[in-house]
Amino acid sequence: MMMTITRNADGQTYQLENDLLSVTVNPERGADILSMIWRPTETEILWRNPRVGGLPPLRGDYDPDPRSYFDNYPGGVQELFPNAGAATEIEGTTLPFHGEALRRPWAVEHTESTLTCTTVLTRYPFAMTKTFRLDGGVLHISALVENISETELPVHWGFHPAFNTGTVARSGRVYGPFEAVTSHPDSFSSSQRHAPGSLVDASPVDGVGGFDLAPQGSRTADLLYATVSEGWFGLRSPGTHLLVTMSWPADVFPELWIWEEAHAPGGYPWWGTAHIVAIEPHTTSPFAPLESEPAALRIPGGETLKIDLTLGVQPINQEELPLGMDTTGVARLGVRA
Repeated sequence: MMMTITRNADGQTYQLENDLLSVTVNPERGADILSMIWRPTETEILWRNPRVGGLPPLRGDYDPDPRSYFDNYPGGVQELFPNAGAATEIEGTTLPFHGEALRRPWAVEHTESTLTCTTVLTRYPFAMTKTFRLDGGVLHISALVENISETELPVHWGFHPAFNTGTVARSGRVYGPFEAVTSHPDSFSSSQRHAPGSLVDASPVDGVGGFDLAPQGSRTADLLYATVSEGWFGLRSPGTHLLVTMSWPADVFPELWIWEEAHAPGGYPWWGTAHIVAIEPHTTSPFAPLESEPAALRIPGGETLKIDLTLGVQPINQEELPLGMDTTGVARLGVRA
């Protein structure tokens, strides 16, 4: 299937396209994925922040206040590195909320089949690379981090895809190789569907469990976690004949975070206006600043760590369910009694 890569008219973003997918990447800030469209039905798969007004955000600053993140949050997919929690102090420097990588400009090169983005952090001694390519209905992402110092350093690492709650994440269900989902141990919002620290049984069948997202009309906000035995999940919604999948190495990202912002009453940043669902593979849980993380991944000086992820879309019949993933990032479908 032929693929094209073009620079968009805004001079900032790049478009990867084939017959099934159209993907927008923003190297100017974070090498974020701003949009992913299933072309046969022109369905936007990712949640896009309407308050951004369609303009790709420019590079950010290093203000530790989380408002500097929310003010520029476009939706889509971010890479959270080297800190996935609140602003934190490590080795004499402040790492901002959700990390530095998503605020940095990334250099870009491309061939006929791949888009490669690179950056070097300023607060933490890491070089980073992301390479994107399309294969059918699957976006392949290779991500590499390199500790360019001589010091072993702790890191958080995760990917933060937010999905369109008007289509594929509307009152949806998350499937994956997990037995239960656990709510964040502390109060997360003034209106939660799941009490702090509560356990939700995923009732796995043949190793695949399921978790129901907040239904349309909810006024709740929750953050939940699942430990996966394999690195994948599938997301589908009633009446939507599309399955969204993601896969990754579970030995690096054994934790899955599920963030739901469903018109919860309150002030900044959402004011009760937003319905967002993010399903995120991470190195650890729960959400916490890196300085207080006892089980943080540690990368020795001079060493690199590389992972391969997929983000895919495929048709699915109403009676079918995802039962696992193949090596190309396509879900194996089946019918369970």
